[in-house]
Amino acid sequence: MKRFVAGAVASITALTLTVGCANQIQQLEPKLELKKAAEDLGAAEKVGFTIKAGGSVDDLIAVAKKESAGDEEPFTDEDADILRKLYNSSFTVAWDKAGEGVTDDKALINATIDGVTGAEVRVVDQVAYLKIPVKDLATKFGATAADVDEMAAEASAEVPGVEKLVEGGWVSIAAADLEKFTSEAGFNVTPSASSQAENDKVAAELKTSAENLLNGADVVRDAADSTHLTVTTTTTKAFAEVKRFVEALEKIATKDQASILDEAIGSELDTPPAEKPIVLDLWIDNGKFKAFEVNYLQFVDGATGRASVRVEISTGAEITAPTDATKLDLAPIFEAFGGLGGAGLGTGGEGGNDAKVWAELVGQQAVLSALAQGGKPAKYLKQAADETAFGDIKIKVVRTGVAQVNSGASVACVTVPATTSGKPKVVEAAC
Repeated sequence: MKRFVAGAVASITALTLTVGCANQIQQLEPKLELKKAAEDLGAAEKVGFTIKAGGSVDDLIAVAKKESAGDEEPFTDEDADILRKLYNSSFTVAWDKAGEGVTDDKALINATIDGVTGAEVRVVDQVAYLKIPVKDLATKFGATAADVDEMAAEASAEVPGVEKLVEGGWVSIAAADLEKFTSEAGFNVTPSASSQAENDKVAAELKTSAENLLNGADVVRDAADSTHLTVTTTTTKAFAEVKRFVEALEKIATKDQASILDEAIGSELDTPPAEKPIVLDLWIDNGKFKAFEVNYLQFVDGATGRASVRVEISTGAEITAPTDATKLDLAPIFEAFGGLGGAGLGTGGEGGNDAKVWAELVGQQAVLSALAQGGKPAKYLKQAADETAFGDIKIKVVRTGVAQVNSGASVACVTVPATTSGKPKVVEAAC
């Protein structure tokens, strides 16, 4: 009898341990697959990411209308139309490290805008190739074919080869010309060993953050789809890791970069958020990341449905140079901006109208940002001013929707339209 009891106890103990181990294995196995896929992605020489909207645009519109009820600027049908355009758009960025160093790196940027495909930039062998479906996009957003033809004729008279770009064909710009243009403008976008080293440090910190979040998260495999993993963490864990990552970036950044970062974030990281779960969906197939998706309605109290940001991942895709590209000569552009005329870009020039040119640019940028992200152009004017200003160009938002541009001795005032269907108004005078 004692022997029987001892055997029974041993069997129950073994069963309990087995169940406990099975539960641990159930958690550990998808985490190991996730870690392996992340390592494989990090080591890939050729990687591409496509960003698009997921879930239902109607779910997002319903939440936006509910959240804005009673606001001074409630959600409108025009805003809903913008969201539908975003849901019909996507953005892809890809690169190929090719070999040692940065001079032979290849890159690709591709966009679909409200269903219009074909906008693309490729960089191969230090030559930038550009293609934009100008006519399709212009007519999509209200311009007429006659307007586009008139613009193309005027542009082609100044810069030979632009007409092919307007027609939707490929044009090319040599890296040396691009470097000259950017240096004339007061900044440099040419990759360097030091910039690559900084990028590597940022990538290492980002990897550390991802690993830290993964180690503290629950990972579960979808019983209905073996490639689908659900990762659940919390707002407080994510907050702590974001704060750690930002502090690490400040140590890597230059003094000016750290100042910009501090200004952008401000006091946002001073107070931890309330404890809530955060769910991330991942898809891994044959050990490789295929996609991840975040339902951002989970961050809205009381929201139902699903509206998400989805990122689809590809590896191994070749980036090649188009065979029929027309070379663009940037010299006329240098001259138009004073880059080769002795006046200097951004110093006022002999014509004294530099400020007007930059005022038009900042106004257009604010409208484009509103179109892409939703809302009114005035909301994005400061952001557009910060992104556009460089060198001697000074841009200051003086009141809602109005900014003043100073360039050397010239000055201009830009007023953005109330909606994205309007056009910025520029006058050559102080605001």
